[in-house]
Amino acid sequence: MTRHLKQVMLALVSGFMCLAAPCSHADNQSAFSQLLASQALRQQVLQAAGRSQVMLENPCPSAQYTIDDKVFLHAEPAFDGAGHIIAGDWRLVVDEQGCGQSRVLNVQVLVRGPNSVATIPLLPGTTLATAGLQKDAVKYAVQIVRLIPGGNDPNCKTGYIENTEYLSRESTPVQGGKGPPWRELWTLVSCVQKMQVPMVFIPDATGTSVVAGPQKAVKVIPLAPAGN
Repeated sequence: MTRHLKQVMLALVSGFMCLAAPCSHADNQSAFSQLLASQALRQQVLQAAGRSQVMLENPCPSAQYTIDDKVFLHAEPAFDGAGHIIAGDWRLVVDEQGCGQSRVLNVQVLVRGPNSVATIPLLPGTTLATAGLQKDAVKYAVQIVRLIPGGNDPNCKTGYIENTEYLSRESTPVQGGKGPPWRELWTLVSCVQKMQVPMVFIPDATGTSVVAGPQKAVKVIPLAPAGN
């Protein structure tokens, strides 16, 4: 583990909980650092990255995967008195290179129970959306591209999110919002074209609203026929 990664881990665990039995701040730091560095978890994360839809749609036997030092917490990890993980939800970033491409892949690490951790591939790229918000946002992005000529071809069996790109954040929240709105650009791929869809995420009093488009702002990039 690099020195920078160790520093990141120590900073992140400063507020972690310890449940079921008393434990020290140092125990929390050590438990989470050991978990993140463990070969078992790292292997799970790398395997999940390889299951990302963008990789399944673009097979690359020579792909190389490297776990980045970025950790995004969605629910603080909790440990019992023996140092076993019992709760938590976070996202890890995996850099992929191979076959003339480089991608940023994301993997959700979700604690299912005592010492039971699931690793789930998320959308690629730099989106700030959580796993649940990604599912909602995909629906809106797909609705927009279906209005684009060629975006709703019933004979096309290919359709996936190739990339997400965080663009910018507003300076102030909307009334009742827990944070300012932010903008992203999502790239969807069909059989004959790519479609770059502007996405706006708006935290409000009830959650986060998602706006895709407008349709006129969607950029269409034709794909070369297979074999060309």
